[in-house]
Amino acid sequence: MKLIDGVERVIEGVFAHLPLKRARYGVDPVQRLRILRTQVDQLSSYEFHIELADVVTRLRDAHTRYAGPTSLSTKVAALPFLVEVFGPPEAPTYVVTRVGAGLDASFKPGVVLEFWNGVPIDKAVRRHADEEVGGRPDSQRAWSVLSLTLRSLQYGPPPDEYWVVIGYRSTAANGTPTGSLREIKVPWRVIDPGEIDEMQSSGTTGKAAMRLRHTRAVDPAAAITRRAKMLLFAPGALTGEQADAQPTPRSPSRRKAPTAKVIETELTGTLKAESLARPGGAIGYLRIYGFDVPPEDFVPELQRLIPLLPDNGLIIDVRGNPGGYILAAESALQLFTPKPIQPTRFSLLSTAFTRALAARPGMEGELGPWKESLEAAVRNGELYSQPLPITSFAECNSIGQQYGGPVVLVADSTTYSSGDLFSAGFVDNGIGPFVCVGAATGAGGANVWDYEDLRPLMAGTDFELPTLPDGIGMSFAFRRATRSGPSEGLPIEDVGIGGTPYAMTRDDLLAGNPDLLDHCFELLRQQRRSSLVVDASKTAQEITVRHAGLTRLDALFDGHPGSSLRLRAQTPVVVPYPAGTRVIELFGFGDEQLLQKRRVDARR
Repeated sequence: MKLIDGVERVIEGVFAHLPLKRARYGVDPVQRLRILRTQVDQLSSYEFHIELADVVTRLRDAHTRYAGPTSLSTKVAALPFLVEVFGPPEAPTYVVTRVGAGLDASFKPGVVLEFWNGVPIDKAVRRHADEEVGGRPDSQRAWSVLSLTLRSLQYGPPPDEYWVVIGYRSTAANGTPTGSLREIKVPWRVIDPGEIDEMQSSGTTGKAAMRLRHTRAVDPAAAITRRAKMLLFAPGALTGEQADAQPTPRSPSRRKAPTAKVIETELTGTLKAESLARPGGAIGYLRIYGFDVPPEDFVPELQRLIPLLPDNGLIIDVRGNPGGYILAAESALQLFTPKPIQPTRFSLLSTAFTRALAARPGMEGELGPWKESLEAAVRNGELYSQPLPITSFAECNSIGQQYGGPVVLVADSTTYSSGDLFSAGFVDNGIGPFVCVGAATGAGGANVWDYEDLRPLMAGTDFELPTLPDGIGMSFAFRRATRSGPSEGLPIEDVGIGGTPYAMTRDDLLAGNPDLLDHCFELLRQQRRSSLVVDASKTAQEITVRHAGLTRLDALFDGHPGSSLRLRAQTPVVVPYPAGTRVIELFGFGDEQLLQKRRVDARR
């Protein structure tokens, strides 16, 4: 009963999306929990937990998860291969893209799956999708495909079967299935990526650590399975090992991705940076696997990598990013644009519970900005508090632009949470073209808290939460996210961020994304190009500015107007500055359009 009481109080009292989920899916989780309370004596322990998990899963919210014992917190049920899908949604093809050791030699990357435990593969995926999170058919299918071979044991039940029987066929060079249908029987195994210490200590403790913990936006199950995938197929990313050069994959069609030169990073489990060979000049590629590294480590590493990337253009790839720290995602955006970044807004569900929480001693820093509007919502009949940013405007713009070339962003239907926020910020702040595999991003529009974070805060109140039994836990959507800028007020939950649609090809899956990269290269080629490079003199009070594609340069000294210079094609200019100047801001314009901005510390 304690378990039901705790889950019910959280869902009814603080779950940010309760009105949306009731309206969108016609479900009432609070009523289902009340009914479940009357059935406890009729259910076995296993049946009870399955029913309770189903109540939460039917919310279609990957932030809101019913978690099993902490002993399972990093354990994943896995099959030693990966399945991915290409082609249009109405005619998908399921292909094996990675295979671990110990399987039959004929079961290799490129084989096409036709049956899963005797069920046609697409029907099996669609059936399993009903047990997955995701607010749209494309995102449910994407999560279902991933969970065919990787399932977090803390956030879902173990597989029903001890093994799976897969029906597959080999393919010709052009991808056409050939030969007779074959079968392979593969047992499930349990792996634990937690055995490898991916996260280095950041030194963040006390109130700063708690603030970061309360300002996360992450799908916890996807974060765990992401690490499991790395452990199975790219263990070097978890151990910190990194090769000097990236081998170029080649598909059976002989299609080959661009040659990639790896740029070393210390955050191998979170970032991958490469220089891609390309006629006319190399293009940068930055893969952001997650925002799970604290911002004080994540953002400086991005700043270190950016000067090492080609300035001819950059592809930022956040496919499959499950999220992480909101501050890491939103403060990174400024590095790629001269425009001021407007952060995402968040609001709380207006209930007696959230008002009591905001009034608790010690919560001024956490919820103080929302307290007044929570109280006003009672008088005004509002469902939510005023939407306010978690990441301040100053934090989003404290560093300024670092990369001056054109940028394109790639995401997919499993890009979630802080990955959604990064994508929303990229689009809403007009940084560059956005390519999305699927209809939109995964649509995780919230800040996530854990039950055990909330429980001690409500001790001694009318909303006191019981201790959950047997290490059981729960994460939940705490603050609802809405977009900013030209999309002010639009929801993210169950909607996601739409972009230029792109359907993956067979060569993309088997040869390192050559078609996807070509698509991005063309988008970069269409963008306006400019550059601005600053050399500061250590002896004189002046800076030399090299430029291209700009017609005017304005300078501010400590926020005050300094100079405005007309530029001649690629002729460097010298900008003197007054003694005692601390910060110089340079604005490079092409006609009337702001194209480049740099902030220079004159004291260095």
